[in-house]
Amino acid sequence: MRFLAAMAVMFVMGSHAAAHDGKATAQGVTEMFATGEAMRLVPKRATVTDTTCKSIDVAADTRYQCTVTYSD
Repeated sequence: MRFLAAMAVMFVMGSHAAAHDGKATAQGVTEMFATGEAMRLVPKRATVTDTTCKSIDVAADTRYQCTVTYSD
């Protein structure tokens, strides 16, 4: 039951994203989703120079936080 509640909360919350100073960070339920959300925050003409992800265990489930580094 806890698992289902945790999954429901994660889908309702969506992703958390922030961008500043040549870096964009986002969280999601998969690495691919979190990377995609971070890439959406990169300015159109910027060049992506690095992508890193880490896993975060939340309520017996795993979320991913990915950071995309870019230069203008």
